[in-house]
Amino acid sequence: MIVEHRPVLEVLIPRLHSRPVRATALVVVAVAAVFVAYWHLGRPTIVNDEFVYLRASWAYVHGNFSLNLEHPPLAKYVYGVAQLVVGQGPLGPRLVAATAMLGTGAVLFLWLRREVGFWTGLTAAAMWWLTPRGSGSTWAEAGSVIGVRIDRFAMLEPLMVFFAVASLAAAWQWIRTGNRWWVAAAGALLALSVTSKVSTAVLVLAVGALPLLFRRWRDLGVGALYGGVAFVVVFVLVYLPVGLFRAVGQMLRFQAQQNAHGHPTTILGTIYPAAPWWANFAFLADGTGWLLLTVLTIGVVAALVIRPDRLVAYLGIALGVFLLFYVVVANVSLPYYYDAWMPFIISLAAIGYGRLVTVRPPVGRVTAAVLVAALLIPVVRIGVAVVQTRPSGIALLSDALKVRGHDSEGVLFSQFSANTWRIYFGDRGSMRPENGPFDAVVVGADARRTMPEQVRTFLDEHAAELQHFRLDYLDVYVPRQGIIEDNNRDGTLRIEPSGP
Repeated sequence: MIVEHRPVLEVLIPRLHSRPVRATALVVVAVAAVFVAYWHLGRPTIVNDEFVYLRASWAYVHGNFSLNLEHPPLAKYVYGVAQLVVGQGPLGPRLVAATAMLGTGAVLFLWLRREVGFWTGLTAAAMWWLTPRGSGSTWAEAGSVIGVRIDRFAMLEPLMVFFAVASLAAAWQWIRTGNRWWVAAAGALLALSVTSKVSTAVLVLAVGALPLLFRRWRDLGVGALYGGVAFVVVFVLVYLPVGLFRAVGQMLRFQAQQNAHGHPTTILGTIYPAAPWWANFAFLADGTGWLLLTVLTIGVVAALVIRPDRLVAYLGIALGVFLLFYVVVANVSLPYYYDAWMPFIISLAAIGYGRLVTVRPPVGRVTAAVLVAALLIPVVRIGVAVVQTRPSGIALLSDALKVRGHDSEGVLFSQFSANTWRIYFGDRGSMRPENGPFDAVVVGADARRTMPEQVRTFLDEHAAELQHFRLDYLDVYVPRQGIIEDNNRDGTLRIEPSGP
């Protein structure tokens, strides 16, 4: 009797189409996504911009609409309501941000599953839910101030991105079905995105390109009417509480001024007075890692060269207008801005791998499987980082000083962002040596900020009288005895005995 042995892939591939296998894969990925989104969510140290939005959102729900008008208000409305429900502080707004991140992945899954298949949709959702998107290369370190992922903080980006992706998906549904209510929904969702953060306004170009891609010229007018009216109505309603014309005018003036003057940024240890054109790409590599970036790049290239269709063109246009805005137009770049275009890179990569499996079987299948499986490395790293998440540095400093008997005087900070230390120390902190007395001198690692000469001299001349300890990213110096006083003239520091 002759027994026919079939290749393993020929046996396994058909089973991937069975309902139990698909359901199991979806549940496993979804459970992992929920874990990454919510586990230890309240532990990370509050970061600079997050504190600004927490304070503004709390003020908004108490009738004070004067704060942070340089950015649109919607995300802050939602974060304010979350604080009313959960309690004042970061946890409620972070739950909202993490839920928006999960929602973005759900939209990608449903959209791509319908258009290019279950596994491509699930791959896109999994890459969005489970891979790193940090604000720097130290995202995996438990003592890092930047945290594991951008969307585990109460930032504007999670809501902006969710509404933007939902808007593009709704616009695609409109062009596929001809139902005009879908383009109205797309306009309303885009308005919700823009009123969370204005950057996604450029996506109107991607939505406007759809009738051109499908050669349905009449729909240019239909989309402009239904989508435009919905956009304007939602935009006005969101802005009314903060004062429509006043708030929009203030936002536009601030954004124009900031873009004209740039913003100092540090990339790979070098300080730039304004962001170079390639800054966002450097931040992207830092926050995701070279392995993930390589896998995504190969997938995007595969999508562009292996039977590209209108969906690829649509996603490519969305990615292209974002890159044009952030690389050419904007002179400001921060380490998390790249999060705005990651859904489109991930979607294109997932489509690319879905098509790569059809190229010269089994070579394409094996190649795609190996490359996608390689992402288990950053996925495991992010899982470990979530488990190890804890408060760090500045959030631990007060207790560390109290244990050492230094909790009665001020704290002098140097080379560390005032926006960060003020969250935890308020008026007790200072960056001016003449504002003594001080319990401690705390030095960060922000090279953009110069250490005052009085502080440098004091640390050198009194080294033997100071106890030094490292608290994650902070160097802390406390007197072995006494307190740190200034001379009431020019900020020259010395150690004085404690009072009786």
